[in-house]
Amino acid sequence: MLTRLRRRWALPWGRVLWQTAQMAAQHGCGEVAAAVAFDFVFAVFPGLLMLTSLLEVLGVSPDSLTIALSGIGVVVPGPVLQILEENAQHVWGSSHGLIILGLVGVLWPASASMVTTMGALNRAYGVVEQRSFWRRRILSIALLMAFGLALVVIFNSLVFSRQVEGWLRLHWAFQQDFPSLSGMLRGTMVVVGTLGVVASVYRTVPAVRPPWGDVVPGSLLFLVLWLLVTSGFRYYVEHFGYYNLVYGVLGAVIVTLLSAYLMAFILLLGGELNAAIARARAAVSQ
Repeated sequence: MLTRLRRRWALPWGRVLWQTAQMAAQHGCGEVAAAVAFDFVFAVFPGLLMLTSLLEVLGVSPDSLTIALSGIGVVVPGPVLQILEENAQHVWGSSHGLIILGLVGVLWPASASMVTTMGALNRAYGVVEQRSFWRRRILSIALLMAFGLALVVIFNSLVFSRQVEGWLRLHWAFQQDFPSLSGMLRGTMVVVGTLGVVASVYRTVPAVRPPWGDVVPGSLLFLVLWLLVTSGFRYYVEHFGYYNLVYGVLGAVIVTLLSAYLMAFILLLGGELNAAIARARAAVSQ
């Protein structure tokens, strides 16, 4: 088995990486990422509005929401996380009708960003889109609903991680100076959830259906680069956080847009890597 895996991944990686960068420039990933980020930002705050109202209906406390948001700080830049927390606290206690309003506000722009991503990944694989407009929209909405369910699972894991830690310390007699199990669990769930969502995008969004194993390199590339971007934002805020004094609220908006753009660009770059690997493997097998 190890021999088969070694043979499968014995590729000219230098050429693969060069083609990834070359195709990313040729396919205009920077321009496409800007369009994806624009639609994504329009969907973030209606989605937060819907999530906050839904959690209130389910009886989840604001403190639990704060714990969950702090957990996703592993992959979300600090300024963006602060905006989410402030808006969540602001809409807490609002009308439950905001669930419907948030649902409508999140579905259309988010599905539009997914459709744009479909076109970009199709160009990466060199395939022509055969699916109709409505089929692509329905697929986008279905993916968004699936990602929403995944978000609920991750959210519950984040919220109840402290209860799990308390039970483990009580029944397994962990030392008090042992590293926080809830923190480890939150970080692990966010990282695994991010990998799962990104791999699902690479697997289901293009007009082709690459095997799950073939989308792992792009997913890992996305995770590594996005963690670096998040760490860079965190370092900047901690050491050069005076941008709020200069730009005020506009500074937070700039950070949000830049974060969305970088996330979209890295997502498309990972797709280009997966496509370059597929082409290199086809050339080796000939």
